[in-house]
Amino acid sequence: MTAAFYRDYVVDLKDRIDRLHEDAERYQTFALTMELLAQRNLVTYTEKKAKGQTEGLCYRRDFTTGRAVQMQPQNAYGLFSGFFGLGQFLAFSGQVQQQNAGQLAEFLTGGWQYPTCAVHLVYRQKGASRTESTKMHFVGLNSDEDAVAYQQETERAQVLAQRRPLSSDRFFEWK
Repeated sequence: MTAAFYRDYVVDLKDRIDRLHEDAERYQTFALTMELLAQRNLVTYTEKKAKGQTEGLCYRRDFTTGRAVQMQPQNAYGLFSGFFGLGQFLAFSGQVQQQNAGQLAEFLTGGWQYPTCAVHLVYRQKGASRTESTKMHFVGLNSDEDAVAYQQETERAQVLAQRRPLSSDRFFEWK
C-alpha cells in the first residue's frame, strides 16, 4: 500500500502558522507546539496566546550529549520554515512501537537521514464561531521519489498514513 502525500497540507499549515506570527491580534486564542528532529537534535518551539497575553519558549536538545539550550524564537522558527519548504511530506499514523525517545528518533528519521516535525496547533480567530485544530507528525523529503524510497522500508511503511484525511487516536487533520 502506498502512503499519502502531504505537500499541499503542509503548505497550507505553514501559511496558517505564518499568519499567526504576522498578526497575533487576529486570534482570540492559540496554542502552537512544533518539534523538529534533525541532525541528532530536537528543536522545540511553543507559543500560546490566552487572555490577551502571548508567551513562548524555544530550545534545542542534542541527542548525543543530552544537553539542552534555549534558542531565540526567530532562529528556531527559521529551522521550521526550512523544514516546511521541503519538496514532499509523508505523515505518521501514530502506530509506532519504539520503547524510548532515542530509538523512536532513529526509527522515524531513518538513522537521522530525514527530518521529522510534529505540529499541534489550536486556534480561534476573533469573531469565529469555533476553534480549529490539527495534530500531525511529518517526515520531510526532497521529492516524490525520496518519499517513495522512504516508505519502501517495510517497518516504516506500516506507520505512515495511507489515506487522507488522517484521523487516528494520536493524530488528526483539521477539525
